[in-house]
Amino acid sequence: MPNWLKWTMIGCGGMTLAAILGMGACIAFFATGPESGVKLPHEMDQYALDYLAEHQLLEPGEELRAYYDATVSMDGTEAAILTDRRVMHHSEGATTSIYLTDIVEVDHRQEGLIGDVIEVVGPQGQALRIEIAPLNDGPAFARALQRARDALSSEAATAAEPSGA
Repeated sequence: MPNWLKWTMIGCGGMTLAAILGMGACIAFFATGPESGVKLPHEMDQYALDYLAEHQLLEPGEELRAYYDATVSMDGTEAAILTDRRVMHHSEGATTSIYLTDIVEVDHRQEGLIGDVIEVVGPQGQALRIEIAPLNDGPAFARALQRARDALSSEAATAAEPSGA
């Protein structure tokens, strides 16, 4: 066997082995961490609850309705958060929020490779764009947002009704 062929075969075998080990490491990394996707309160992972508390993202008494961690590492540094009062986008230490009572319009659509896109428009045209990757149940976040808005509307309607004697 020529010397060049021997080294070519060793090189190809080494690269194949490295690729197989790399794929195994990726599978092990993703299999051991929290599962991605939109989470409802009873499905929340402890890392996310700890992150919300540590960074004081929720106001006192505010209740979580839906949560989506947009990071691959599932570390909470970029997330869409819905509470009984606000919808928020948290990224790179900054949080943008719109109170549910201030929402003027909600547009939910699916875009090819991006997945679900939920645009929330607040007062004076302030907009909040939430992108939820494909296969991460973006419609669950949109439904939770609608339910939270409906709950506030029914509370306001009940409070506005004159009490009968």
